[in-house]
Amino acid sequence: GMCTVLIVVCALVGILVPDLPDFSDPLLVGKHLHCPGSVFRVLPCDRYSRVVFTSTEGENLWNLNAIKSMCSVDNLRIRSHSQFGDLCQRATAASCCPSWTLGNYIAILNNRSSCQKIVERDVSHTLKLLRTCAKYYYNGTLGADCWDMNAKRKDQLKCTNVPRKCTKYNAVYQILHYLVDKDFLSPKTADYVLPALKYSMLFSPTEKGESMMSIYLDNFENWNASDGVTTITGIEFGIKHSLFQDYLLMDTVYPAIAIVIVLLVMCVYTKSMFITLMTMFAIISSLIVSYFLYRVVFNFEFFPFMNLTALIILVGIGADDAFVLCDVWNYTKFDKPHAGTSETVSITLQHAALSMFVTSFTTAAAFYANYVSNITAIRCFGVYAGTAILVNYVLMVTWLPAVVVLHERYLLNIFSCFKKPHQRVFTNKSCWTVLCQMFHKVVFAVSEASRIFFEKVLPCIVIKFRYIWLFWFLALTIGGAYIVCVNPKMKLPSLELSEFQVFRSSHPFERYDAEFKKLFMFERVHHGEELHMPITVIWGVIPEDNGDPLNPKSKGKLQLDNSFNIASPASQVWILRFCQRLRNQTFFYQTDEQDFTSCFIETFKQWMENQDCDEPALYPCCSHWSFPYKQEVFELCIKRAIMELERSTGYHLDSKTPGPRFDLNDTIRAVVLEFQSTYLFTLAYEKMHQFYTEVDSWISNELSSAPEGLSNGWFVSNLEFYDLQDSLSDGTLIAMGLSVAVAFSVMLLTTWNIIISLYAIVSIAGTIFVTVGSLVLLGWELNVLESVTISVAVGLSVDFAVHYGVAYRLAPDADREGKVVFSLSRMGSAIAMAALTTFVAGAMMMPSTVLAYTQLGTFMMLIMCISWAFATFFFQCMCRCLGPQGTCGQIPLPGRLRCAALAPTAWCQGGPGRPAVGPAGPGAELGWHRRRAPRHTGPGQVPVETATRLESLKTRARSKSASHHCLLPEETPSHCLLTSGEVSGKD
Repeated sequence: GMCTVLIVVCALVGILVPDLPDFSDPLLVGKHLHCPGSVFRVLPCDRYSRVVFTSTEGENLWNLNAIKSMCSVDNLRIRSHSQFGDLCQRATAASCCPSWTLGNYIAILNNRSSCQKIVERDVSHTLKLLRTCAKYYYNGTLGADCWDMNAKRKDQLKCTNVPRKCTKYNAVYQILHYLVDKDFLSPKTADYVLPALKYSMLFSPTEKGESMMSIYLDNFENWNASDGVTTITGIEFGIKHSLFQDYLLMDTVYPAIAIVIVLLVMCVYTKSMFITLMTMFAIISSLIVSYFLYRVVFNFEFFPFMNLTALIILVGIGADDAFVLCDVWNYTKFDKPHAGTSETVSITLQHAALSMFVTSFTTAAAFYANYVSNITAIRCFGVYAGTAILVNYVLMVTWLPAVVVLHERYLLNIFSCFKKPHQRVFTNKSCWTVLCQMFHKVVFAVSEASRIFFEKVLPCIVIKFRYIWLFWFLALTIGGAYIVCVNPKMKLPSLELSEFQVFRSSHPFERYDAEFKKLFMFERVHHGEELHMPITVIWGVIPEDNGDPLNPKSKGKLQLDNSFNIASPASQVWILRFCQRLRNQTFFYQTDEQDFTSCFIETFKQWMENQDCDEPALYPCCSHWSFPYKQEVFELCIKRAIMELERSTGYHLDSKTPGPRFDLNDTIRAVVLEFQSTYLFTLAYEKMHQFYTEVDSWISNELSSAPEGLSNGWFVSNLEFYDLQDSLSDGTLIAMGLSVAVAFSVMLLTTWNIIISLYAIVSIAGTIFVTVGSLVLLGWELNVLESVTISVAVGLSVDFAVHYGVAYRLAPDADREGKVVFSLSRMGSAIAMAALTTFVAGAMMMPSTVLAYTQLGTFMMLIMCISWAFATFFFQCMCRCLGPQGTCGQIPLPGRLRCAALAPTAWCQGGPGRPAVGPAGPGAELGWHRRRAPRHTGPGQVPVETATRLESLKTRARSKSASHHCLLPEETPSHCLLTSGEVSGKD
């Protein structure tokens, strides 16, 4: 009751008090036009919609059929849409502008009325023209304004060295710059007999944006994108993020299906619809309470979309906790059939709470470790998901036991199919009765098969082939480490945030951003590719982000450096020498053009020297003064110099122009210097890292000798994307390291054995290497979502090793083999079920169009399979070969503290038939008592299949003889698997 009231209160406060989360920009991660006229009067704009064509058969696009095919697709798929007339740019009131496409350009150059009227001779003539003029385009002499549209002739003042035919209508420039890929007629392929055109762009005279949504949904979404001749491989309609928001809602059906599958498995496993529904209610309540803590208590304002993915992970953890609690409850009921409800709950929680805490705490710690990241969305997601897991744990040890008690008292016998064997009474042969009998037989058969597999088959496979398993998984670990660290390695993101991948890589929106923006010259120039990186040095502003680091919308306020002083003579001399020394560096790009803006002090000094002091109006700003100037002269004359330069040279000082910055009182408060470097902009991390480290180290060294007024300068450039890459690279490694440290600490505190803890960490390391290596081979890049999933892999992979390690530590057997058999028999079924449910949940999300869902599904399937395999085969084989025995590797603890840490107090202190911990081994602490279970259960006992499983397990645990375990052929000639009769006969 108290839990329910608390959940309702948190839900109301979380919804009513703070603002609800804004998902209008789901890609916000927080790392801090009009073209009027006809098609040939203006250049194609970036704001226009466009598509990319390629040949369906992989042939050359420069042929008559392909060019006409592109025109036909344009007419059928874009221009024929009912809304096109309302969206298009118009040449006249009655007609829309034609599209920018190869066919239309060929038609206008050859005096044809339309694209469909061109012939083969026109195509050949245009290719010949392009061959002749391409060299002028690539050497920079053929520009976008060589043709005078008003006079309808070549501009006489521009492009004087370019033939007139190359400038006509600016068609050659626009074809090479906008419509064909960069390799067509490039200097490297200009001499080919028939140059290959692989891709061609088509611009539609419609603005990209929300208005194009209907055209895409009606004519492109469910079309195979081909007419048999050409295929549309890339689309840029400006609706990628809007469509993503729509798909987010549409594709939630796949996570919903995954959750339903998990609930069905949980219902079959627990045999209770009530427990299943209440577990799901506890999971949803965990999200609500954690949202209250996140927004109200922690005061986080930014709630990124990726926080919602915590539900999928929480469902898997909640199902695992429910499996553990119900299993321990049944074992407790069997062990103490006449115990009261309070005693049963107490014993169950003493056993289950530790196991649930270990799995929950390690996973939560892995999420919290993401707080070290510099990326706001990752930090917020880590806090929210970690909090949700801890809240879920609290509900699982308070809410869920109450649910189980209610189910035991009032709901256990409602459905006859779920009644215990001795309570099942069939009074007639109705259809319901027959179905119940069949259901019971199926459940019993599955339960028996599961018992035989996990108690006999699996231990035999693990132990008999232990050396093979060790070699195989060590080889996998080494291979994964090579893939992750050496070749091909995890790649850093190659797309800017504005092009953040949200759909599958094969989606035309993603292909345009990832592939085709690099293949067309206008996109390369627009995005700064092959442009020189600027070197910008700033004084007067403190490089400090004083906004909210957990809210990307909080930009903070500009903080000025009060010690800044550029007007002093020492500062003038130093900054002039700084400019001269920088120009002598190898990373400085020297140009022949006159530069008024890079280093304002040089321009100012030249201006002062050219002023004639004979004119009284100029005094004191004239050549009478020698450099450096007095402070009062500098402050007065610098303002006159800027006004004069604006009139005489076109120099204009604004927010984007280097130079001095003034406040409202016309006082210099900051200075900006900017130079071009020899480094070209690229998305490759290694080259940008080399540029940053080389320039920053040189500037830092220079600033160490600067006068006091200029000692706080700093360097910046177009490094936003590099900063994201660097933050992802460092933050992911740090988060993984913290997760491993926490996992080792929790494992050590749980088992109090160093050897078992080290084995578990080795197993986790192998899991991480193989998982991340698999993701690398699948083509993953280390972006925001990938960084979170990889760092969380530690928390998810440690669970199975922890379960096995605790069971091994508390096994009643003294020898390694007995402990391994015991841990596999005791924990194998629950671990496999937990892995299976999470795997199925991941598989159900694979059909989604949204990349976040498919990546999460892929990661869940991989991590479950690999962590289960490593824990079951690799970790257990290490324990079988070199596992600790007796007190080997054990941390010495006082007896009373050991009892409190590892077992219920009553059992540690001893009782009738239950001695304190002693030579019998620590297994007695768990209450897994060595008593024969009757084949047929009585009132208050667990179902017969559970009792049978316990009987076999307890008999096996009691035996100290090696012949009771699965041995290698040279160790025993007997069969590996013992029948239940053979085991019982040895009792």
